[in-house]
Amino acid sequence: MVSKPKILHLFSNHRWTGPAEPVLTLIKNLRDLGWDIHFGCSVKGVPENKYNQVYDTAVHWGIPVYDNLFLSKHRNILKDYHDQKQLKKIIQNDPPQIIHCHLDNDHRLGVRIKSNKQILFRSNHYGEGLPDRIKSLIPKTDVILEPSLIAQKQDIEQYNLFPERCPVIPLAIDLQRFNPNRPLPEVKLVIPEDAITLGIVARLQTHRKYELLFSALHTLIQEGWKLNLVIVGRGTKQEDVAYRPVRELGLEEHVIFTGYLNDDNYVAMLNKFDIGIYLVPGTDGTCRTVREYMAMGKPIIATRTGILPELVQHEKDGIIIEDTVESLYHAIRNLCAHIEYRKNLGDNARKKALRDFSPEYQAKIVSEIYEKCLQKMK
Repeated sequence: MVSKPKILHLFSNHRWTGPAEPVLTLIKNLRDLGWDIHFGCSVKGVPENKYNQVYDTAVHWGIPVYDNLFLSKHRNILKDYHDQKQLKKIIQNDPPQIIHCHLDNDHRLGVRIKSNKQILFRSNHYGEGLPDRIKSLIPKTDVILEPSLIAQKQDIEQYNLFPERCPVIPLAIDLQRFNPNRPLPEVKLVIPEDAITLGIVARLQTHRKYELLFSALHTLIQEGWKLNLVIVGRGTKQEDVAYRPVRELGLEEHVIFTGYLNDDNYVAMLNKFDIGIYLVPGTDGTCRTVREYMAMGKPIIATRTGILPELVQHEKDGIIIEDTVESLYHAIRNLCAHIEYRKNLGDNARKKALRDFSPEYQAKIVSEIYEKCLQKMK
């Protein structure tokens, strides 16, 4: 395969959260298509005793990484100045034709280092439109890759863009990893065989609306439904957000906290869910967890928030609800009462995932956009 032009991707974070895995998956698949992609992420300044999964994963996947950059998540005058100098040296010595940014701070740096001979891309990982705080960067950005129609619409209206400048690209997940039919580790959960398992993957933070879920669960159990809730996640507010409310409602025997899970232990836990619940988008506004539920063939209950109504087609592969206890209660009750309906939703969800969430397909679309932009530069 003939190598394509050089591209520099920037990612101003070291945490394996939000868009980290999707970004590296895209880069890996673009490299498989022949693009000479190099990667800059947070390395300098990360404590030696802290696992830098973004950097380590990039190295493990054979992606060339610049290891002399801070690339802090937030603005930092000294660190940003250092990175700007280093990046300018990099692009002078071996200039990329495209600089592709993913987060706000690396976007700021991308604008500063870009020359007139380079094309600046920004991937929007918010799910909705880009935040107003970076509006000064938009006129200097050539292409914005949007994760949803709602994001595209909002950015067109807010920044007066043409649709060609902010195309919607397909979202993706690792469909080989999230496959319910492959061998997975055994998961030991103390749940009665005739109980229905609800599952939610979300950080234990105040804005994730766990109170709705606990209230609905409490009412259903009082009515006699055999339910268990598995919560995959952790957070600095977990005592106030989850542990105390569960105790106060007497739900200790019905709620299981797994903490953070990774690798196949995480996939195996998803496979134990009978119903996947997702109430509010978190740091990844593209709601990757919902796509993982779908790939695992799980029917979904999701609120009418952000990108969720685009991902989940109501009564086709899940149920879209208002963010109220009553609405959540009725959705859970409906799925618990109708086993065949629940199965059909899950089957449809998996079919949609296999059709729409392929990393190879996403990389092909992005590759075509790269090619089109480079042709215009000639």
